[in-house]
Amino acid sequence: MRKICIAVLLLSAAVSLAQEEGFHRAQQDREISYWLLEPSTHQFRISHDFTVTRLGQKSVHSFVRKGSVVSPDAAMTDLDTGKPLKTLTVSGKDVNALGYYPEPVDPESVAVQGNLEHAIGEGQSTRVRVQETYTDPVGYVMQGEELVWTRTLGRPLNYVTLPAGWMLTSINIPAMVALDEEGRIKLRLVNTRNGDLAVVIKARKRPVKK
Repeated sequence: MRKICIAVLLLSAAVSLAQEEGFHRAQQDREISYWLLEPSTHQFRISHDFTVTRLGQKSVHSFVRKGSVVSPDAAMTDLDTGKPLKTLTVSGKDVNALGYYPEPVDPESVAVQGNLEHAIGEGQSTRVRVQETYTDPVGYVMQGEELVWTRTLGRPLNYVTLPAGWMLTSINIPAMVALDEEGRIKLRLVNTRNGDLAVVIKARKRPVKK
């Protein structure tokens, strides 16, 4: 039986939570949640929130990583009004033409765009939630009887939930492990670095009780 390589960082988690409580909402772009679907699909769902404050900005974007494909059911919601945003898929070239972001993106890249009801006015902000399903046949695979999910995580706080009926066998970085309300294993990963975390998660199906 393999050793489960998990370190529980209670002190780091407590500090992180205390810091999060003090942030203005415009700074609360710190966390993201992943839900791994059955590994045979190579798919996982993502949800994250961010605040738009740029004067005159009329659309927001979620950039798709190279090698991944985003499903057409991607959704964005204006959390201040509860209204869904009209979404469409655009190229990096289209995004760069808007001039919203300080650094240009690869013109050949893909982004999900959500159109705001009104452009951001002076002193205004809008809170947006993004929910997407990605297919990644390279980063989410089966190796023998184990699922393997490999990804770099850039947010300070990251949650990863395993598929129902799967148990964690290893993870290459410290994590807090718990069960969600449906009994699935949920990992809490804190990134205290300036750069990204390179994460490798492995899991296998729980034995069926007879």
